[in-house]
Amino acid sequence: MNATCTEARRDRELNSLETALSRRSGLILVVGESGVGKSHLLRQAAARHPVPWFFTQCLPAGATPLAALLEVLGVDPRTADRRAAVLKGLNGLNPIVLAIEDLQWADPETLRLVRFIAARMPAGVHVVVTCRPEVGELGLLTERLTEVRLAPLDAAEVQAVAARHLGGRVLPIALAEELTRHSGGLPFAVLEFLRAVRPGPTIETDVRRALVETQPPVALRAALGIRMREVPESCRHVVRAAAVLTTAAPEYLLGTVSGLTGPTLTAAIDHALTTGLLQEQRPGLYDHRHTLARRAVLTMLPPDELRRLHRQAARALTSITPPPHARIAEHARRGGLIGTWLTHAELAADHAVATGNLLTAAEQLTAMLDVKALPWSDRARLATKLGRAALADSESWDDAIVVLTEVLAESDIPGVTRGRLRLMLGLLLHDRAGDIRAGRRELSAAIHELDGDPGSIAWALTALAVPTYGSEALTQQRAWLRQARSFAYETVDPGPRLAVRTNEARFRLALGEPDQVAGAEAASARTWLGQRQSFGDTGSGRYQRAVAAAAQVRVAFAAADWATLEERLLRARALAAGLPLVVAELDLIDGRHRLARGDIAAGKAILESVIARTSLGPFQVHAAAVAACPDASWTSCLDVVRRKSLWAGCSDLVVTACTSLVANGRWEEAARLADEFIEAVADLNAPAAAAAATLVDAVVRPELPVFGQVSAQYGALGWKYYECVAREQLGRYLLSQGDAEVLRTTARAYDALGARGDGERCRSVLRAAGFAAPRKRGRRGYNNKLSPRELEVARLAAQGLTNREIAGRLKLSVSTIEDHITSTFRKLGVARRSALGPLL
Repeated sequence: MNATCTEARRDRELNSLETALSRRSGLILVVGESGVGKSHLLRQAAARHPVPWFFTQCLPAGATPLAALLEVLGVDPRTADRRAAVLKGLNGLNPIVLAIEDLQWADPETLRLVRFIAARMPAGVHVVVTCRPEVGELGLLTERLTEVRLAPLDAAEVQAVAARHLGGRVLPIALAEELTRHSGGLPFAVLEFLRAVRPGPTIETDVRRALVETQPPVALRAALGIRMREVPESCRHVVRAAAVLTTAAPEYLLGTVSGLTGPTLTAAIDHALTTGLLQEQRPGLYDHRHTLARRAVLTMLPPDELRRLHRQAARALTSITPPPHARIAEHARRGGLIGTWLTHAELAADHAVATGNLLTAAEQLTAMLDVKALPWSDRARLATKLGRAALADSESWDDAIVVLTEVLAESDIPGVTRGRLRLMLGLLLHDRAGDIRAGRRELSAAIHELDGDPGSIAWALTALAVPTYGSEALTQQRAWLRQARSFAYETVDPGPRLAVRTNEARFRLALGEPDQVAGAEAASARTWLGQRQSFGDTGSGRYQRAVAAAAQVRVAFAAADWATLEERLLRARALAAGLPLVVAELDLIDGRHRLARGDIAAGKAILESVIARTSLGPFQVHAAAVAACPDASWTSCLDVVRRKSLWAGCSDLVVTACTSLVANGRWEEAARLADEFIEAVADLNAPAAAAAATLVDAVVRPELPVFGQVSAQYGALGWKYYECVAREQLGRYLLSQGDAEVLRTTARAYDALGARGDGERCRSVLRAAGFAAPRKRGRRGYNNKLSPRELEVARLAAQGLTNREIAGRLKLSVSTIEDHITSTFRKLGVARRSALGPLL
């Protein structure tokens, strides 16, 4: 099979070939397996070697290339001494390179002629032949023989080939290694996989999809078909068995599937190895050279034969200890052994869950649930397992909700089985889909059906008891937690016990009480309290990583670590895709960041959306959005905080409320609220709340030492943005005493952080009080004319580039580009990018 790979670099081999061609004459043997790039190497050399080349190819089934060769050399096929005439013809054409490809298929007459020429090579003549390494002795013995061997590409070389094919996108080395395994390192196979990939934002996903879906090309199927017809029937049986097994298999397993035993089996494997149809991947383990070859063999099998071989494979694999349940299930399904498939697929799903491979478990369970004929009790059991897998970290929790809802609707007979199913559905709706109302409804209903399963009851109760969710009073949620504790003692199931322990920690942390349980949600709760937190033990699943990433973004915002905040938000959003509650937390930070930078309309719109989406939780996100959103009413939100004692994690809301009350002259109400808050958080391990308590005390009873204490407390937390917020409160107080300098300094500090909107707010207050409020110095003013940078950005925007594309081209942050665009629109009096072109 001829295969080329223009991206595969063969510098060393090409140099060896060119060195041999630089001699007076000689025979060059290029050896390599099919698809390794022999033909391409010859054509590379021909393009760089300034003498005529004549290419001919030996074909299978007895086809001979002699006629074309004799015609080029001017030799009459009827000449009695054709060999002498060939030598004479070569002498007449020198210098010339005679290239004969695929010599392993040469007929005896062609092979004799090549040997004759090699032994009597005229000056100026080179003969280059290609062949596969598995062929026997060709008898090409000459002192002027040069052998060039082409080895498969290694992972680094495959990575380089892929980068050139994919427009410079470099695959991770692990994915390059996977591509190497599937292709065998053969350039032709590498390209077949890459041709199915279209470079885009999901390049790694697309490459992995190509590895699964790419079908063998017609030329490969044809070549393998020819080779399969040339080997004994026993060899074909072994090759087919290896294709069905899909992974490297020992001799006995190939024998069981193929139906061969003893010397016949050994001889068949040896023949397959000799002809290159199989390869010994590791000692004693045999497989096809690459995935496409395996798939090509499978396409040649009639459907009934393929089903039979899959049944044989399923039965053979059951003899292995421990049984490979996933492989047995797949072969049983393809072989039509439905009962065997269902049994082993469920065992495979259980194993996948136990080893953390939750996506595989969900796929197995979903496939089984497609069998509508299963008894409802079996479907409910499988659906419950699917729910637990999806809840643990499956990527497809939304699909699981659809399946669980469907199975739940198939029976209305109350019972423990239905209660467990409803529990999983409620947890998925509540904790993953963010449909708090529907989730709590299902959880409440599940409790009434779970009589006899104390672990599941405890799980449902503690999910309802977390005070940052739901509209219930804290007294009710505390009662649920007490009940859950008593039920948890009655179960040995580790799943419910862990869930109860985690939810109990979330309960305690929401109230500012200490608890050192591990996990992303507990770690996130501790950051709301202002506790320093390591995220190393938060879990490796996508949900856990998304929760941890959102908490880290929130801490970065508080610390005014804004240089990379947008990049952090982007990465966190990618992790949080499909997780509405985590997305809401990220939107909270996005909205607050936009407000701080002065994009009031966009920031307010985002925060209003967060407020609407989190009315039933997570309440600390809801309260923070209400606190930050301009013109938002905080009264009802404060009522919930008071009813649930959520003071520790909702301190921003209290600061906003006290500030608002003071601004409206309601000093007594502000003082009462401040005192209530101070007393509530006094004994809690909540440094953020403690700093906020000092701040509201300073706001309602202004004293310089108290303001200084606030700055020190936020400084100890590393929350630079909040330090500025506290200094702004101090500046406003001193401004009322006639001292404007602190507020001016604060405005400059805001500007330095990138909070230009906050800085402008301070300057507005200064101007309203009759004080000069100069902008940050050092930048030339352009009045209503565009600055050079604004003009540059505007021209790119007029060309249709997005803000992110402009930022990448100019090496600026997206927020800076947004500022330039906003300023340009204001100065030019336009509202759309399409209007920029005529004005520039």
